[in-house]
Amino acid sequence: MQLKVYRRDNRKKDERRRRRQIFRFSAVLGALLLTLMVYRLSGPLLLAADSLRAFVMDNEYFSVRQIQVRGGDKVSGNEIVAIAGLQQGMSIWKVDLAAIEEKVAKHPWVRRALVRREFPGRIIIDVEERVPRAIVAIRKLYYVDSDGVIFKEVGPGENVKYPLLTGLRAEEFTAPNASMRRRIQDAIRLGELMAQRSHSLSEIHFDAPDRLVVYTTDFPIALRMGWGDWEEKMIRMDRLMSLWKGNEERLGSLDMSYRDQVVARLRRVQQ
Repeated sequence: MQLKVYRRDNRKKDERRRRRQIFRFSAVLGALLLTLMVYRLSGPLLLAADSLRAFVMDNEYFSVRQIQVRGGDKVSGNEIVAIAGLQQGMSIWKVDLAAIEEKVAKHPWVRRALVRREFPGRIIIDVEERVPRAIVAIRKLYYVDSDGVIFKEVGPGENVKYPLLTGLRAEEFTAPNASMRRRIQDAIRLGELMAQRSHSLSEIHFDAPDRLVVYTTDFPIALRMGWGDWEEKMIRMDRLMSLWKGNEERLGSLDMSYRDQVVARLRRVQQ
């Protein structure tokens, strides 16, 4: 069995070969239809249909000879094929596409999978992988994607250069929780907006259901963002920080949770 792993869509390169395969498939299909006509003339139609079905299902021409896995990066093509349970020589008609999609999608790195047949003997598996947007600290560290889905524990040696989300409780994830996913999505969105304004994040803390506290690597100040209206709050924050440039160490925290104002709390100066 031939396995090809595509990181990008290379279907145009195979167009000529597919046309030849379609031509051969059409020839075989024509022969099958001719067989059906012969059976229809010589026996009951039902018997002919059953015989034709058995002939097609078991014909070696329709055995799986090639598998293409496209779009994967974190998961190898061999691993995807093993999860799918595809075997050399199995009938392409007996490949359960929906079942394979369901099995492959259970891999933590896979967001969704699309499986299709390409006659006479090729199976194509398109894989869309999850992309980490942050790391959630809940007893252990877990990757979370842009959908707010916590999908995998961070393993040894894996990339940890993502904003850290803290303050969440493990019991909030014991069952599907759409509200929690939206809160995580909002926090990730805040992190992305701050990155666009050249603020390097180290932590986003869920202080309460409606309050986020952000810590950056730019300056050691607690930025109390409240919830929502991120763009306006960051404009006010940047304006105030420009006034305190060079004296940021005197600031203890900035509170942007109030409407149209920023409350600055100063550090105590030791005498």
